[in-house]
Amino acid sequence: MSIPRLGRRVRRMGDDARVELTPMIDVVFLLLTFFVFSIVLMIRADVLDVQLPELTAGENAERVTPITIAIDAEGSVFVNSEQVAQDQIIPVVSTLRDESPGSPILLAVDVRSDAGVLIELADALVGADMGDFSIVGREAAPDQPTESEPRQGDQP
Repeated sequence: MSIPRLGRRVRRMGDDARVELTPMIDVVFLLLTFFVFSIVLMIRADVLDVQLPELTAGENAERVTPITIAIDAEGSVFVNSEQVAQDQIIPVVSTLRDESPGSPILLAVDVRSDAGVLIELADALVGADMGDFSIVGREAAPDQPTESEPRQGDQP
């Protein structure tokens, strides 16, 4: 019969466990790069200071590079963020439509602008056989009135 040893066990002292930071830093920089490029590539219709009306009907647009026509509060017209004279809107939009035939036309109109500018623009687009445009707005909050709706107590 063997007798068990009652002495202390000797632990081996080896290399301490190390945490490698290089792979973690690589992953963080890849994520940072991904999010920066994602933000840069997002297309927004509200690049200009245009307050869009809230809309309750409609659906989200497809992810295609659109031709954006924006009208600000003073009635200035911008085509793809470049200011255009009102008599040059149709030729500029026609040129852009010829370059990319599948591009939708989006109208972003400030709620403080004159409605007549929108009507004239829509009429000119329909007259130039480009009546397949959409009007851009922002989603309305469910319980709040939109800026274009009269609030209770407001005088007409």
